[in-house]
Amino acid sequence: MAADTQVSETLKRFAVKVTTSSVKERREILNELGKCIAGKDLPEAAVKGLCKLFCLTLHRYRDAASHRALQSALQQLAESQPEATAKNLLQSLQSSGISSKAGGPSKSSGSAALLALSWTCLLVRIVFPTHDKRQGETWEKLVEVQCLLFLEVLGGSRKPVVDGAVKKLNRMWKEVEVQCLLFLEVLGGSRKPVVDGAVKKLNRMWKENPGLADQYLSVILGLEANQGYAAMLGLLVQFCTSQKELGSALLDFYMKNILMSKTKPPKHLLSNCAPLLRYVSHSEFKDLVLPALQKSLLRSPENAMETISCLLASVTLDLSQYSLDIVKGLASQLKSNSSQLMDEAVVALKNLARQCSDPSTVESLAKHLFAILGGAEGKLTVVAQKISVLSVHEGTLVHAISVLALWCNRFTTEVPKKLLEWFKKAFSLKTCTSAVRHAYLQCMLASFKGNVLLQGVELLPVLIQTVEKAAAQGTQVPLVTEGVAATLLICRLSVADVQIENKLISSWQLILDDKKQVFTSEKFLQSASEEAMCTVLQLTERLLLDHEHRLPGVKVQQYHKALAAVLLSRSWCVRRLAQQTVRKLLALPRGFRLAYGLLEELKVVLASHKVLPAEVLVTESGALTEQGKTYIPPRVLREMLCVISCVAGMEGEPEEKENLALEMLLVSNHPSLVSGQLGLWPALLLKMKLDPVEFITKYLEKILDRIITQNPMNQSSLNAMGMLSTLSPGRVLPRAISAVSASLENPALCQVTHEEFAIMKTPEGELYDKSILHSAQQDSLKKANMKRENKAYSFKEQIIELELKEEIKKKKGIKEEVQLTTKQKEMLNAQLEKESQTRKQLREAS
Repeated sequence: MAADTQVSETLKRFAVKVTTSSVKERREILNELGKCIAGKDLPEAAVKGLCKLFCLTLHRYRDAASHRALQSALQQLAESQPEATAKNLLQSLQSSGISSKAGGPSKSSGSAALLALSWTCLLVRIVFPTHDKRQGETWEKLVEVQCLLFLEVLGGSRKPVVDGAVKKLNRMWKEVEVQCLLFLEVLGGSRKPVVDGAVKKLNRMWKENPGLADQYLSVILGLEANQGYAAMLGLLVQFCTSQKELGSALLDFYMKNILMSKTKPPKHLLSNCAPLLRYVSHSEFKDLVLPALQKSLLRSPENAMETISCLLASVTLDLSQYSLDIVKGLASQLKSNSSQLMDEAVVALKNLARQCSDPSTVESLAKHLFAILGGAEGKLTVVAQKISVLSVHEGTLVHAISVLALWCNRFTTEVPKKLLEWFKKAFSLKTCTSAVRHAYLQCMLASFKGNVLLQGVELLPVLIQTVEKAAAQGTQVPLVTEGVAATLLICRLSVADVQIENKLISSWQLILDDKKQVFTSEKFLQSASEEAMCTVLQLTERLLLDHEHRLPGVKVQQYHKALAAVLLSRSWCVRRLAQQTVRKLLALPRGFRLAYGLLEELKVVLASHKVLPAEVLVTESGALTEQGKTYIPPRVLREMLCVISCVAGMEGEPEEKENLALEMLLVSNHPSLVSGQLGLWPALLLKMKLDPVEFITKYLEKILDRIITQNPMNQSSLNAMGMLSTLSPGRVLPRAISAVSASLENPALCQVTHEEFAIMKTPEGELYDKSILHSAQQDSLKKANMKRENKAYSFKEQIIELELKEEIKKKKGIKEEVQLTTKQKEMLNAQLEKESQTRKQLREAS
């Protein structure tokens, strides 16, 4: 009786404290609960109540300690009363809404679903340990709940959470079956082969040792139809290749619940259906899949298009023989009124083309699209429709030419003469705008390379004319963009055919003009598109590799500046390409020259760089402000410095490597770089295979000369001194203290007043004595002559309202710019100049 009372009291305390925010209290009550229920025969009502309370913790418990304690208590309950625990926990999970069939997944529910999934895996191990127990209503309910939980994890979680769910399920399947089914990782979909020998061995083993994964397949396929189960089916098929035996059942499930669905399946579900389609045969595709595909396109294209696109990408068949039957339904959606449907149709057509190995089939597909463009299925009037098919609109032409460039990349023996003639003709057409001409130039760059490069000589007059036009109108960014692409092709041609050199004399003068800087001007590098910046990168690479003799002395500096601009681009794709290119250039015999040049350009950028808060860079809606569009994040600056240090990895020039490390000392300690990563300089030294402490010992005099002799010492010098004192205090601190003591012995410092010292601490350009601003602010707040705004309020109420608004602004930290009179502006400038002179005198005195 006393034992029953103790259990009752423990259950009551658990009900009260289960949702406490204290992790310590949670662990104590859960440990107490576990000990209390171990081996006890609780009433089913008590078990049901505990299961409901457990489900309350799914969204509340976020720490690992609470999860472990709860899992332990659940395990004790499942071991004591397995059937009642399984039945009631599954019911509670379903009623909690986490594993809902209808509700859409969210980020908040993803983590909770993963935790609940781990509970169900625990039930499988304890309640259903053997083959004969895995049957009945509760077992089927468990499989169903796991399917829905896994779907929730897929749709509402980040990749690590999804990976965690996959590991839990795989571990569960392996633990339950003693024979240990091996997991086959299908290699990346339809374009990666599966090793035949490994498949045969695994198939033989699975046939001899049927396990839990087979039972899951049978149970899911026997449940009431629900497309949400497809995600679990896809995972099971990846885990176990027994789908070859159940192929027709799996395919039937897919067609009924996914392909013919009356609602649009979510993307995360479609991506996990790929394993269900990898073993579809030609006969199955022709007799079953193709008719269902065509029917779904006719009935509800907006629901079926994305599903069909994924289907075409997932099958491992050559679809050449079915392509014309499929393309008719897809192409008709290219002129849909829905922009989303048009985009999805384009992707589906791309996937279809990739699955066709017959060139004549691809040609037939293209002819069908051109027929639609010509009005075979009605006139195209909307620009987006034309882009989906093809047209003469500028944006459409650019898109079409960019696709043509993909084909041109494949020319290896000859560029078709018709295409050559068209390149010449296109530049003279009235409809050929700057954007279209640039697209054609990119197409030429894709065409003329390798064995077919010399065919581009025929276009030399067009290229030279483009460069001259860019030089004549250097402020026009589109024209300069054309000129960069034309110059790149000229650089290639000049190496391949030395006989054309006489024709390029004037062009080289324009390209290398370090005063005019046609292709490396500040305005162009700041305004150029990502594609243009990539072309600038390629041009610089060609010049440094093939034409370095044309860039003596200062002439090369403009292209160092261009490389730095590309390395500091806001686009990661552009920066990544630039980093790869620069590393290759730094590996050349004269790589250190480039490293020093880039380091000087980085110094120029850092000279005016300041770390800005996020609120200045991004609006409330998340869009970049005008300042944010030109701002270079400190992370990008550090990336550039790390790339520059790569040159030191090349052995054979230790002296140059150490000199570069010295040059990087003050740069790496700039406030903008130190703000995100302390100890950047020693990290760079280790990357350069230099020991920081030994390096400091060897070059202590040179290092201190660079820092102490600076007048005045800036923040970079102070940061460097602090960092060096940390790395080698025994050597650096005595010298630093000695230098500080010597400077303090200067008698002129005794004459410095408190006000002068305060002015010295105020940044240049900022006013210390703000009395002029305060006076102007007081003038703006005078209310004696204030115009009454609203007759419904008294003047007194208007004053109160104004003061209230000012108080709110102060609390929010909103500062309004004070309007100064002409006289006040003159006084302000005079005060700034006076304070600047004070700072200068103090620096000279110190």
